[in-house]
Amino acid sequence: MVNLKTSEAIATLVGTIIGAGVLGIPYVVAKVGILPGLFFLILIGLAALVLNLMFTEVILRTRMRHQSAGYAKKYLGGSAHWVELISMFVGSYGALTAYLIGEGKVLSEMFGGDPKMYSIMFFALGAVLLFWGLEIIKVLELWLVLVFIVIIFVIFGISSSYISIDNFMYYDIGVYNVLILYGVILFAFGGAKSIVPMREILKKDKKKLRKAVILGSLIPLVIYIFFAILVVGVTGKETSEVATVGLGDKVGPLMVVFGNLFAFFAMGTSFLTTGIVLKEVFMFDFKLNKIISWFFVIIVPFVILISGVNSFITIMGIAGSLTFGLTGIIIILTFWKAKKNGNRKPEFSMPELKSVGALLIAMFLIGVIYTIFDILN
Repeated sequence: MVNLKTSEAIATLVGTIIGAGVLGIPYVVAKVGILPGLFFLILIGLAALVLNLMFTEVILRTRMRHQSAGYAKKYLGGSAHWVELISMFVGSYGALTAYLIGEGKVLSEMFGGDPKMYSIMFFALGAVLLFWGLEIIKVLELWLVLVFIVIIFVIFGISSSYISIDNFMYYDIGVYNVLILYGVILFAFGGAKSIVPMREILKKDKKKLRKAVILGSLIPLVIYIFFAILVVGVTGKETSEVATVGLGDKVGPLMVVFGNLFAFFAMGTSFLTTGIVLKEVFMFDFKLNKIISWFFVIIVPFVILISGVNSFITIMGIAGSLTFGLTGIIIILTFWKAKKNGNRKPEFSMPELKSVGALLIAMFLIGVIYTIFDILN
């Protein structure tokens, strides 16, 4: 039985994971073809589940409350702390910026007008909600996720009759396409940071945290699979960067409305939870007060937005393969150390998973190295 608190915890993770990434996944899957695309999607989704459970155990083995950079410092030392801190800042600010850009495009599609103006309007609303913090957002998140799931079913009902088998009958697994696919999918599963506020939600019943993390990790994977199949089946090689835009063009006005509502709620929930996590980094790890922490969260994506950056897929690809790749490596190393040096008995314990962890580190490292070379060139 899933009670209200557990539901709020699950919604926090689902709302963090399902954001701009869900709108970019069909585009990169369409680039390589449906079968290789789904293979990578499932592979990275299961890898994300393992990472989330590893990080959950780290949190439960530690008395003091931190964010990922704080746990890295405790178990791996100062160098790992700064690598994870920089990675978290780049990834979180990249994600917040991607959500602002995406929301502007979505609202512009629905109502007409300048996308940047809508991005600024959404930023203003998000900034107010982030100021009030976790108490209001955890309740709002649950309702937003429920509305979001209802909209998904409506989209399936409207669009399924437009699927063409011909759109599944090609593939192109070139290196560039695969690496962009990898980066965007990794970005789309980046939700481990929200497990810290999940612990706060379930602080009186931490035994339910494992179940909440498993469900909160698998629900996005299932949604991503069905959404990718649906969109690629309808739009094929013409799949747009923001998937719901191309879907609306193919299916008609009703799809424009529900598709863009889907996009709005997907990115809105992630904007809020990502902002809360970043705010907690400044409050817990830097010991800053609530107002200063809030200001540091909102000012950077706003400055990036008004500077003219507007490439939705590029931001996700770089943030995914570079920053979330580094975070994945550090979570695995922290997990192994916490197994030996934790100062609290956890509510659940996993095997060390040395072979699995080594394979994941290799996968993340390849993506990080490629992305660095790509940026330099």
